[in-house]
Amino acid sequence: MINPNEITNKKFGVFMAAAFLAAYIPLTIAGLAYKGGNTILCLLLFRFIAVFIPLIAVLIARLPFKALGWKPKFSFKYLLGALIGPQILSWIGAGIFFIFNKDAFGVSLDAYLAMMPAEAGSVFAGAGADPVPVLITVIVMSLTSLPISQILPSLGEEAGWRGVMYPFLKAKLGHVAGKLTGGVLWGVWHWPLVILGNYFYEGEYFGKPILGPVMICITLCAFGILIDHLYEKTGCIWIPSLMHASMNASAVPLMFMLKSGNQHLSVLGPNCFGLLGCLPVIVLAVILPILDAKKRA
Repeated sequence: MINPNEITNKKFGVFMAAAFLAAYIPLTIAGLAYKGGNTILCLLLFRFIAVFIPLIAVLIARLPFKALGWKPKFSFKYLLGALIGPQILSWIGAGIFFIFNKDAFGVSLDAYLAMMPAEAGSVFAGAGADPVPVLITVIVMSLTSLPISQILPSLGEEAGWRGVMYPFLKAKLGHVAGKLTGGVLWGVWHWPLVILGNYFYEGEYFGKPILGPVMICITLCAFGILIDHLYEKTGCIWIPSLMHASMNASAVPLMFMLKSGNQHLSVLGPNCFGLLGCLPVIVLAVILPILDAKKRA
């Protein structure tokens, strides 16, 4: 892990300028592309370009890149927590969401097809695929191949956020305030997608356009505390990257469980980026700092 004393105010300013200003170009175009129905261009710009800019910003700011913790840590406890933890929390959150929104539950391909290019979606829909086997397959993938396939894009963000931004803010503002501030900034980094593209929160959701940008900050504040906790415990950048990837993967199966016509509820759930879907994450994010503070005391 990078020693916060090695992150000067000037270097941090350079890092933040590069991580945000440079990333906002592809993120803005990605948001507009997503709103226009060009999902492929959106994912290309977001998942293959923008996410690596925080990592590049570490190099631009001339921060100690090697200190991020590149040597893999094979602690079974932390690996399991990074891989399975977000999945368990997301499913509990989805259960809470559907308890309050029973009529919104329904296994369907509609939400998935809506994200696909029109030509591919029509072919997939015309095949008359049974959504239940597809859902089971996606659940298995979300626990295995999806997090692994997304670990490098997640690493691009984690190298910047947990590697540089969180240590600096914790040193300047204190442990809890630093993490909360870091979570808000992590959410703000995603705002072009949320505001311009309705990414994360589909349709005419409640409280649009204000609640979506606020909700992504709340969600990432909570997840940021959990991810940073694992980084503090291991000092290995691959562990938070795996948890970040698992967080994203956990949302995929749940998109098959929201009945068509209920996209206005997306700011509430069922995935972990909605208020009800994120409740278990928020609760654990409150408990962990309290336990850590008692241990330090």
